[in-house]
Amino acid sequence: MGLIVKAMDDVELIKEKINIVDLVQEYLPLKKAGINFKANCPFHSEKTPSFIVSPERQIFKCFGCQKGGDIFTFLMEKEGMEFKEALEMLAKKAGVTLKKTPDRTDFKERLFAINLKAQEFFHYLLTKHELGKKALDYLKNRGLTDASIEQFGLGYSPNSWESLTKFLLKRGFNVSEIVLSGLGVASKTGSYDRFRGRITFPLIDAKDKLKGFSGRVLNNAEPKYINTPQTPIFDKGNMLFGLNFARTEIRSKNEAILVEGEMDVILSHQMGVKNVIASKGTALTEGQIDLVKKYCQNMLLCFDMDLAGDSASRRGIEMIDRAGFNIKVISLSKGKDAAEVIKTDIKLWQNAIASATAIYDYYLQSVSGRFDLKNPVHLRQIRDELVPVWAKISDDLLRDHYIQKLSNFLKIDDAVLRQAVEKARAGKERNYTEILQQAKDDAVGVSSRRELLEEYLIALLLHPPKDFVFVPGFPETLFLRESFRQIYVLLFLYLDSISFKSKAFSINEFVSDLPKELLLEVDRLYLTELDDKLSGSELWQKELEQVISELKKALIKASLQKLSHEIKNAESFGKIEVLTVLTKRFRDLSVKLKNL
Repeated sequence: MGLIVKAMDDVELIKEKINIVDLVQEYLPLKKAGINFKANCPFHSEKTPSFIVSPERQIFKCFGCQKGGDIFTFLMEKEGMEFKEALEMLAKKAGVTLKKTPDRTDFKERLFAINLKAQEFFHYLLTKHELGKKALDYLKNRGLTDASIEQFGLGYSPNSWESLTKFLLKRGFNVSEIVLSGLGVASKTGSYDRFRGRITFPLIDAKDKLKGFSGRVLNNAEPKYINTPQTPIFDKGNMLFGLNFARTEIRSKNEAILVEGEMDVILSHQMGVKNVIASKGTALTEGQIDLVKKYCQNMLLCFDMDLAGDSASRRGIEMIDRAGFNIKVISLSKGKDAAEVIKTDIKLWQNAIASATAIYDYYLQSVSGRFDLKNPVHLRQIRDELVPVWAKISDDLLRDHYIQKLSNFLKIDDAVLRQAVEKARAGKERNYTEILQQAKDDAVGVSSRRELLEEYLIALLLHPPKDFVFVPGFPETLFLRESFRQIYVLLFLYLDSISFKSKAFSINEFVSDLPKELLLEVDRLYLTELDDKLSGSELWQKELEQVISELKKALIKASLQKLSHEIKNAESFGKIEVLTVLTKRFRDLSVKLKNL
């Protein structure tokens, strides 16, 4: 671990000597806004300031274009520099003499080397050893050829606690390197193997560097997939499976096809469609989007779920749109993934690609399938769901085109719809207090309101009144969004620990050990402006309780809606006993809702 600390010395020393507020003020005037500073964003045109600088966190964030980071990121964005140039410029400004760290390069090379050695081990067991026969049979049954298995370097990790660890120790690697690479997990006796009883997929970047692995179980055990954790050379948010093989074809076709899993990619490449990459889940990151942006302007999305009905997917689509991509969605037969379609008939896959739907037309198709277009209540729900989406279309002409399409779809005056979209655009700087007061919001749909309330709850917990000791008592199941659940659990543990010591809340102390993907979310919510009146403990606690109450109501209302549908089904099929149980449950929940 000493090598990492040493390599980070220069960066941390420069950060200590240069205040981000002073650096940013060299480029634009900042205005005090509570504990932070505010200005019009230097990276995009805007009338209302949404660019926030935090002296406490030493970061910036624009809530308009979503750019954010530290002093190095700011200089890189503003001056168009590479990190090395920004480091040298800021070192000179801070009066820091940069140390030469050849050992850092050696250290990283050791991690790349250990991954390559592990890959040899996994691949040999899959292709040449009896232990890998079951895994090899599974892959062959899925349709993979020997050539594809060889090309993508697939392997098998035995269902053993120490096989890989012992192998690597004999090859001259130490326990520290095994754990730091993510191949092993630290234990009292040293380490044990992370990947056990799994097919392994090497995760190789666009420069052909083997950075980590993904492991898939052969049975129905959970989790189905595990990945190398964050390491000095691996960051899941900056990795796309298959990009090393797909980049030439993506650039040639000016089009990337983004699928969910490794098998989708390998089978597609095997059958000749080679501009396919996998995001390993639908929650795309800006890092992944930037990787694709180097090669093309068009992105086709193919996932197993309804992207329009999933909030995490919608956020990813918003980021892709902001990055300037033309987005389409590939639709497959219900319940089928790309790998199944390709194995059945490659022409089905090719036709699905050729007939991909423009993303905002796909949204319209999605609501057509989920709502009754003859029901006025459902038409309002469609409007509530799509207006916030339309408001985030970055291109003015495209947004206007789809406003007209949606107005025709809903059979309402496009001027009325345009006003609602503009209202939503103007309200993008979220006023949480207003949303809390709205029982039914014309500008924000039910699901969007719930998301904003979840955000607000985390934002409140990140801004406890000064010298106020508080430990929340509600369960993490109140949050539907997984990242908020994770943040809440970690925040609860932190607040609980400092309450025993009567210590004040420190944002820097809380975030010190957070995973990178959660840190970005926490910083965004910490920089969100809250009403000044909430600095007092009494009003803050009252606001917190009200948000919790609204989220509890939202959960019960969703359950009641589901029960209502089940009751109608039970009535239509004459299931009297089931109907009795469902009706009682509906009554109990209705009473619970009334008492909140």
